[in-house]
Amino acid sequence: MADESDRALWRPMAQADLPAVFALSKQIHEAYPERPEIARERLVLAPQWCRVLAPGDGLCGYLLAHPWRRGAPPALDSLIGALPDDPDCLYIHDLAIAPQRRGKGDAAVLLASLKHEAFADFPVIALISTGPATGFWQRQGFAPRAIAQPEILAGYDPQALYMEHPRP
Repeated sequence: MADESDRALWRPMAQADLPAVFALSKQIHEAYPERPEIARERLVLAPQWCRVLAPGDGLCGYLLAHPWRRGAPPALDSLIGALPDDPDCLYIHDLAIAPQRRGKGDAAVLLASLKHEAFADFPVIALISTGPATGFWQRQGFAPRAIAQPEILAGYDPQALYMEHPRP
């Protein structure tokens, strides 16, 4: 685990961060491309759940999350239009950390804070785990769950899993 000097500051995402978010997304998620409008929409719809990792003069990570419905994740690169009237989970659309910041505990710091906040409002945090990230998400307390439209997972990759973390 990182010590306090290695833990960077996560702060609320701002509209001005979106070009850097998109650039980092293109760098990290080459196999999962999304249009810049996706991040822009998530930020407009749920600004309180979108964060950036900005320890100095550059952006090194981001979180896009929003209230949603369990078992019904949005497809890759799809606009959602609006938040549901009756959300029953916080959905993590994307959590990305630049390669040079990995292993410093930044994701764990963010997820601890996010769980504390989200579980005050929602019984579950949900996400789609892609390929090699599944082990990371399992270590964070997420477990695979079935969904009604498994073809949504196939749009990510053959190993993609819908996962949930219930409120403790």
